[in-house]
Amino acid sequence: MTLLELLLVMGVLGILMGAGVGMLSSINLGERAARGLVQNVIRAARNSAVARGAGARVRLDPNTGTLRAEALEVIGTWHFESGSEMLRGAFQLDGANFGAEYVDDGFVGRALTLPRGAHARAEVPVHQYSSFDLSDGFRIECALRLEADGGGRVLQLGETIGLDVTGAGGVRAWFYPLVKDATGKEVRGGKLVYAAPAGTLGIGRWTRVAFEYDRRRLALGIDGVELEPEEPVLETLPVWHIAAPLVIGDRQAGFVGSIDSLVISAVAASEEIALPESVRFDPGVPSEIRFDAGGNLDRAAHREPLSVGIVYEDARTAVIRVGMYGNVE
Repeated sequence: MTLLELLLVMGVLGILMGAGVGMLSSINLGERAARGLVQNVIRAARNSAVARGAGARVRLDPNTGTLRAEALEVIGTWHFESGSEMLRGAFQLDGANFGAEYVDDGFVGRALTLPRGAHARAEVPVHQYSSFDLSDGFRIECALRLEADGGGRVLQLGETIGLDVTGAGGVRAWFYPLVKDATGKEVRGGKLVYAAPAGTLGIGRWTRVAFEYDRRRLALGIDGVELEPEEPVLETLPVWHIAAPLVIGDRQAGFVGSIDSLVISAVAASEEIALPESVRFDPGVPSEIRFDAGGNLDRAAHREPLSVGIVYEDARTAVIRVGMYGNVE
């Protein structure tokens, strides 16, 4: 009886295990994970926008079933606190000082000042670092204080991006995009300029300046307020390569004043995420989801909440909704 009972129990267990394996094999784990996968990428972009106080976006490609998040990432910071001939920066981005001086009454702590007539400047060989790939966009922030009337160059990043002071305290920011000629060769395009009027900067007064481009628009902010350009500058072109050092000041015509809290950020992309093979995007999904610095949907790009549809192999659908305040449901 004992042997028969053991065989009977083993038979029952075999039936149950066989049925369980069959049930598990019928479950499509990829389908179950697809919705959460898309939600997580969208939430990651929104959280990055809130954490960094800068815009972020998600790019979706319904043809390949892929998506990726893109957000600003700080790649260089200089606060000019060392007071030495060597210009110290974060991430070991140190440079050389050619006649510039340090002052104690900076925006925060010390600042770097460029005296009149000294042709002073500082140089950092950022072009030697792979992190300075600004193809998808950039943001340059700094605090400026004029010490005298007159214009001049504040800084130049390679032969690609620049920030100038014009007469009577105006600001002129510019960059060169990458374009392709008739043969398909990559060449430097025409200069794109964003100018702020005279009086934007004042003598003896610290002013925070932020210059940003994200392959959709060019923006210039003064003390946290984004200026409205005389004519909207809308572009989708990548940024031209950085092939020369960052130069603060200029050998010929640098501005007369001080600079502090210089921060350079680049638009960096997360790893591209692919939907499972049995899942695809609905053809009507937006190609891009943009968040502003507060984590809300960017009103300039989206005038109403967004819906991201995913379609399963059996034609069932699921919809992920993104509200105007960035909430993902």
